[in-house]
This record gives sequence, C-alpha cells and structure tokens, in this order.
Amino acid sequence: MYDYEEVCPVSRAASILCERWTLQIVREMLFGASRFSDLQKYLPKLSPTLLNTRLKTLEQQGIVIRTRIAEKRGYEYRLTPCGLALRPVVEAMGKWGMQWAFDDMDAEQLNVSVIVRDFAVALNLDQLPSGDTTLQFNVATSGEKIRKFILVRDRAPQVCDENIGHEVDVYLSADLETLAKIWYGKLALRTALESGRLSAVGSAPYVQRIHHWLGRSQFADVQPQSGPALQAE
Repeated sequence: MYDYEEVCPVSRAASILCERWTLQIVREMLFGASRFSDLQKYLPKLSPTLLNTRLKTLEQQGIVIRTRIAEKRGYEYRLTPCGLALRPVVEAMGKWGMQWAFDDMDAEQLNVSVIVRDFAVALNLDQLPSGDTTLQFNVATSGEKIRKFILVRDRAPQVCDENIGHEVDVYLSADLETLAKIWYGKLALRTALESGRLSAVGSAPYVQRIHHWLGRSQFADVQPQSGPALQAE
C-alpha cells in the first residue's frame, strides 16, 4: 500500500483504494460476490495471488470481514459498514467513467459471465410474472456459443452455468457485443429486437413485457462527453 506521506483524507483514501484491482473487488462485493471463487469468476484477469493479497489488505483496513463457512471448506468475504459506505464512491466513479472515459467497447474485454450477472442483478423483479422464472441466455462469442441461465427463486436471482430440470420461460439469443451495448445503453432494446440482433422466444407474458423486466446499467442514461479523458491515448 503506497504512502503519499500527506496529511490529507483524499491521499489516505487513495493509498487504500487506488491500488490495482481494489475498487473492482469492492464493486463485485457490492454486487453480491462473497466467495473467493465468485471474485475469480467475475474478475478473470485478476490472478489468485493478487486477489488474495488485496483481500488481506481490505480486511486489515476494516473494509472486508472474512468468516469461515460453517460445515464447508473456505471462507466468505463480506463488506463491513466501512466497506458498504463505498457504494456512493463506486457509483460516482462509474458515472464519471461513463461520461468522460467510456468512448467505445473492446470486444476482447467483454465477459459473458459478467454481462449475464449484470442483467440478473438489474432484473425488475416486480415486473416478472409471479412464481419462479428461468431465463436462458444463448451468447455468441468469437469462438463459441455459451449458455447461461438466470434462475429466479423466491424473488432472488442467481446465475447458473446449467439448468437442471427447470422449464425455460424465455430464450434470449444475441452475440456478446450486442448484449453489452444493450446493457450500457449504446443500443436500445427495441431496436435490438426489431433488427433481429436480439431474439426473445418463449412464454408470451415474459416476451411481451421484456421492456419492463429486463434492466440496464444504472449508468446507461449517462451521456458521454467529449473531453481530455476521452481524447487521451
């Protein structure tokens, strides 16, 4: 952890939060990740060694608490009140990033698990038909087609790699870049459906109301601005 050697709260905060990958770890924990394997899944370019180092630092700073999982191997990591207080900080950075530093998307930086998880977190549960819901995402990437499932049970969504015996309510099919553009507000859902870039097939109550229950990024309505951050190479 870098010491700026300044009596300044901004410098003190930066010394803790501005190390590589630290804020991304906090972001994922705000989304609900609590296991080491969850963080690895949603931050695939972060090495296990560095992830372990960052978690230890966050624990030492009182931002994260680690507890052993009862009757299981491994630990759970939870944000403390100190860590939860970072939510508006992360949200403000996301808004700034979308407005001043989010010009275009590199397809190689997109991740199927992350995009589907994002849609799961943003589901408008009150707009879904009553009862359980199973959504199947068929996502085309440059090398293969990947299936992911969002299972909503007791109004709680979870992302799964397999669907064990549940009837699928809606099949959503698109390439990864299209899903990312819908998520970030770069492509309107209606346009994606009408152009065929996104296919939604399944039970009529779901398909007809997809505009109501399929959410987007909280930053989707932030309009990018031209400025030095976007123009810098």
